[in-house]
Amino acid sequence: MTKSKPKPKRQLITLSEGEKSYAMSRAVVQGDWCFVSGTVGYDYSSGELPDDPAQQAMNTFANIQAALKAGGFELGHTIRVQYTLTDRAHMDAVLPVIRQHFGNILPAATMVIADLVDERMKVEIEVTAFKG
Repeated sequence: MTKSKPKPKRQLITLSEGEKSYAMSRAVVQGDWCFVSGTVGYDYSSGELPDDPAQQAMNTFANIQAALKAGGFELGHTIRVQYTLTDRAHMDAVLPVIRQHFGNILPAATMVIADLVDERMKVEIEVTAFKG
């Protein structure tokens, strides 16, 4: 008789207390998969959200990397990404930051223009990572 393989436990990752108010986790790890929620450019050490879209994008990637690391993943494990910008005009500022982080990874990607929860937010990025 063959024993069935136990299902991997789900790991919930949080980076700030604010996530609880939205009833969410920053990321969820299930086995070889990590699903990082839409992440914005708050600087959690200072509690500030910069006005500059490029700096928001840089902070967003730092927050994503922190979530991935907490789950045992790296940015290089990213296979899919969704970018949300609040204005097409932010593209020129944000695209160099995207290239800096994903230029060698080239995940499947979607970009949308939409309003975000806080009108100060200009960039939100969601990633799916796999390390199987």
